[in-house]
Amino acid sequence: MIDFWLKPALLGVQQPVTPTGAGADLENFLAGVMANEDGALGFSRGVGVLAACSLAAVSLGAPQSAHPAPAPADSRMLHREHPWTRALQDAFTAAAMTQGFETRLQYEACVRLAAADVCLPARLLPAALEAGRRSVALRTALLPVLGARGRWLAQYNPSWKYAAASADAASTDAGPDAAVWQNGSHIDRLAYFRALRARDAAAAAELLRAGLGELPAKERIEFVGALETQLAAGDQSLLELLLKDRSRELRAMAARMLACLARSAHAQQLTAWLTPRVTSERKLFVTRWLCEAPEQADPAWAAAAIEVKRPASESLGERAWWLYQLVRQVPLSWWCQHTGMSASELVAWSSKTDWTAALLRAWVERAGREDIEWIAALLAHKSREVQWRSAELLALLPLHLRERYWPDQLPALVDAGVIADVIGSCALGETLSLNYSRALYTSLVEAFSQDRLRHDYGQRATVLELAALLHPESLRGATPVVRALDETPAMSECALAFDRIVRVRLALHAPS
Repeated sequence: MIDFWLKPALLGVQQPVTPTGAGADLENFLAGVMANEDGALGFSRGVGVLAACSLAAVSLGAPQSAHPAPAPADSRMLHREHPWTRALQDAFTAAAMTQGFETRLQYEACVRLAAADVCLPARLLPAALEAGRRSVALRTALLPVLGARGRWLAQYNPSWKYAAASADAASTDAGPDAAVWQNGSHIDRLAYFRALRARDAAAAAELLRAGLGELPAKERIEFVGALETQLAAGDQSLLELLLKDRSRELRAMAARMLACLARSAHAQQLTAWLTPRVTSERKLFVTRWLCEAPEQADPAWAAAAIEVKRPASESLGERAWWLYQLVRQVPLSWWCQHTGMSASELVAWSSKTDWTAALLRAWVERAGREDIEWIAALLAHKSREVQWRSAELLALLPLHLRERYWPDQLPALVDAGVIADVIGSCALGETLSLNYSRALYTSLVEAFSQDRLRHDYGQRATVLELAALLHPESLRGATPVVRALDETPAMSECALAFDRIVRVRLALHAPS
């Protein structure tokens, strides 16, 4: 379609030309639609018709002699009379589907469908496939609930090929697992790889080793990241191979993971480099720990994914850059074992050194879900190196620990500047706790009567995002939004969207 409209749109339209090769019926229809004294208006109408045909998965090429096979029957498809049907329609076909809360709403709907072992109704499949085209994050939950009809439909629109690949993989004779790995979409392959890693870690590592040469850098990073959940000594040879990968990010990831294998040559070399840099001295019966960055580069660093040349955009100085790269690979537990200090003592000690920024930045990157004490100590440090990554640190904590850092009232969240942390640390499909949600819901409703929300577009978007994060039980029987008599069109739109979020989520979680 782009060949038809792009050139006229750039150069101007005097007399629109009907596209050919689309079949007599469609060509005649387009000729009637595009007939207008205003050439540009006729052209715009024609392009609109073609866009609608594209979204409906209609091919505008030369008509084929053989009609496509009909869609297969799908016994799992949700019946049109089901109580969820209206909620699903509101979730997938609302006008404003570009805001963040829409993806959360759609993801939640897909999770609920999967839990009930049913698929999306046929009428919603085009909207759902289009939502998946716009949001890669949504696809993980969407693909399992498209059903046979959704995968069938996806093969007729190139924009939906991410879902059609799943159908191709499922229909091969090589067996479901092997077929997914050979022919599936990236999402399917990653899901299969994670499942294989859970049941046979060595087989998954060997499968990845054999396929590394065929994967682009972005996909290699995701597959290697999946190794981290069950890291074992058997992964050492693969990780050592990845230290020579052409992707800088992947080299750093492999080095970080190798450093966790204490008996690996890489981990022992890191310790040998870092130990002389962190030393103690005793004066007046007091032990004082010192940290010193390397004074010159070591040629052996290249084999350990440590870059000697500092990037031009790097804010750290050269020596701090070297120290940061060393520290970010070493597990945080090494620091406690080596110095005898706790996490909070080490974070406080870092401020007394000349290398505070390098240490804090490296520790933030090194922190994992098991480092709860370190995360608490880092979050308590108000430096820029920590605060701009606070959402990442909070995401590593269990939800009940995360919520301790947040007020449960909207004005206080805004004033503390932590709303981005609340939203950014909650993954798709995750909700806030029930008690926290109940308190927060009250302040969200109250916000509709305040001038601050009326004049702040960003806060209106935030209110909707938070509404999609509330625990669903907190919405049951809750006080509805009170609409002001003099509300602006923007406030009206926000209130309607808020009510839709609550209505959809209540329907999806209604007792059966």
